[in-house]
Amino acid sequence: MRYLRPYDLDALEPGTCGDWLLAPGDGAGVTVRLSRGGGEAVPRVSETSERFALVLRGTAHLVQGGVALPAATGELAFIPAGCSGAFAGDAATLWAEIETELTAGTGGATGSEFKVMHVDQSKFEGAGFAYQSLIDRAQGAHTMRANVLQVQPGAGSPDWHIHAFSQIYFIQEGKMTVDIGRARFVARADTLVFLPAGVVHRNFNASNDLERHVSLLVPEPKSDEIFDFAITIHEHEAELLTAIPANLSTCPENSNGQAAMDT
Repeated sequence: MRYLRPYDLDALEPGTCGDWLLAPGDGAGVTVRLSRGGGEAVPRVSETSERFALVLRGTAHLVQGGVALPAATGELAFIPAGCSGAFAGDAATLWAEIETELTAGTGGATGSEFKVMHVDQSKFEGAGFAYQSLIDRAQGAHTMRANVLQVQPGAGSPDWHIHAFSQIYFIQEGKMTVDIGRARFVARADTLVFLPAGVVHRNFNASNDLERHVSLLVPEPKSDEIFDFAITIHEHEAELLTAIPANLSTCPENSNGQAAMDT
């Protein structure tokens, strides 16, 4: 598993797409690949996924019918499932094209509309760890939430924790230190960080400069779900149970009379 996936924006030829940063087989419920403008914008439609473009350089356009909405660097463009549209730009424009799968219970295109989500810099003033929601369920996306975060030196995420969803970071500026289990990584600008659901991690800014990134949560947790599950990492090897813990000694039974177990 490659948790850090650096990319080279200058290596991509105009009018082309790069290799997968997150491929269909990665099991994240989301795919990511880089695109560079300079080619023909060909509208397409997907009935089973929502499409996004995170602009990494230049100004892209969200094209739908005869309308082209501009999206500047750092902004996010959105095409709902079941709608025909395209992302376009000149040869100096690059974006990450993101596609997220609709699944049972995630909803569909009803009530969603084409839009460009703008960054409000005032959201980041006066806080060590500040964020703005670019898009979420309330704004019409059914499959993911995207936040842009600004982290001052010495600030960071909650301590060791896991999520029930996949988390993807696009490092835009500075350096993020990521602890994944007992392994430490440093993710620099132009790096995608992939944290599958259930991976123990924490991240912080150990440098003297500002760190800025966009975070994708796939799928977005529901409002009544726990977001960060706190985890304790011990300094010794895990051992086999010699007795069922007291708080688990009375499990509910399923219809077959067998104890229901979480797997």
